[in-house]
Amino acid sequence: MSVVMNRVTPIISVVSPSSAVGPEKPPPDSSLHDDDGDDESMMLAAFLSTFAAQGQVANRIQVSTVKAPSPPVADEVVIAVKAASITVDDVSACQDTVGGGWFAHPRAPSESAPHIGGCDYAGVVIAVGPECKTIKPGDRVCGVQDIWVKQRPGTWAQKTKAAESEVVPLDDKYDGISFVEAAGTAMGAFVCADMYKRVKFQTGPQRRALILGASGALGSVMVQLLSKARSSGGGDGERLWNVTAVVSGANAAAARAAGADAVVDYTAKPFGKQLAGGEGFDAVFDFVGGPDMEAGATPLLRKGGRFITAVGPMQNAGDRQLSCGEFTGTACGIIGRSLKSCMPCAGFTYEMSGSYPPLKPDDFALVAGTGGARTTVALEVPFSEASVRDAISRVASHHAGGRVVINFELM
Repeated sequence: MSVVMNRVTPIISVVSPSSAVGPEKPPPDSSLHDDDGDDESMMLAAFLSTFAAQGQVANRIQVSTVKAPSPPVADEVVIAVKAASITVDDVSACQDTVGGGWFAHPRAPSESAPHIGGCDYAGVVIAVGPECKTIKPGDRVCGVQDIWVKQRPGTWAQKTKAAESEVVPLDDKYDGISFVEAAGTAMGAFVCADMYKRVKFQTGPQRRALILGASGALGSVMVQLLSKARSSGGGDGERLWNVTAVVSGANAAAARAAGADAVVDYTAKPFGKQLAGGEGFDAVFDFVGGPDMEAGATPLLRKGGRFITAVGPMQNAGDRQLSCGEFTGTACGIIGRSLKSCMPCAGFTYEMSGSYPPLKPDDFALVAGTGGARTTVALEVPFSEASVRDAISRVASHHAGGRVVINFELM
């Protein structure tokens, strides 16, 4: 299972969907979360006391005072959040429709224990437990929280907490990466590292890659990662990949600046028709999803190539509660594609990318260190209720144009 959950991932053990959500009620009074506690025990956070109805997260989210994470024990660390991204998965989690509402449910929120949004963050460690061995107060770190199984705190807040092994130190290898860059790139590193390792070639002739959705928050990271990959593992070896980016004409210059060797404007003509008859591709990286992307890209693969998708055959599955038939049909379709690609007669391999949080330091180093990738940040917003609501609306539209990041230092 993957944290990129605006798609449906096949699993064998299915959890029943959440019950239908009725008409929206007005948000509870923010004063219910006010407290006379000191600064150490309270913090500002963007939260929900009940899951929002579908499409209503921006209207329901509140920014007010809630209890801060408790002091760290064992190997825990408490982080002062300096930046946190807003993703479609975060929006889905706020309305309990991750994966169409069939798996990976966050802890149900309540007035006393609200759901704090967000998974990705960057910040400064302010306290550590007695069993921490390497992380210390003052360290700059980033990460992707596991809000599902381990039920770690969300990141749209002034503080969050994680285990020492779940944070990524932002040391000198990242060449002065900012908190906004680190928070914005965290999910891109988490997803793209998994996809890249599936097709990583250390030797042999240069490979050709086609990236669908190359101008988005994830696709822009993959363009940079592939264009900077070298045979020697450093910056002086031969390039391993020739990269073709599928974007709109308006984003063509940005894709080239990120490292794409060729750009295809899908608004001019279907990309599959534009590339038909040309040199084939060894790998397709799909950040858009849906049957049209798959149908246009798979004929372009060379024999033995790989179609790797971060989304799957259904676009925007996390936007709403899927019916049993929709979920089962999509999951069976993914399983069927994967099994078919294992047959000797198959011309290419179909793979659904999959990993599970937290973000591993080695993966972040591969993407943001060695690869030098930084996600496209479309919007930075201060931590205020109005700004967060506007930002969530932009992300939920699926036309954010890159990563949207809350910058807590703009408060």
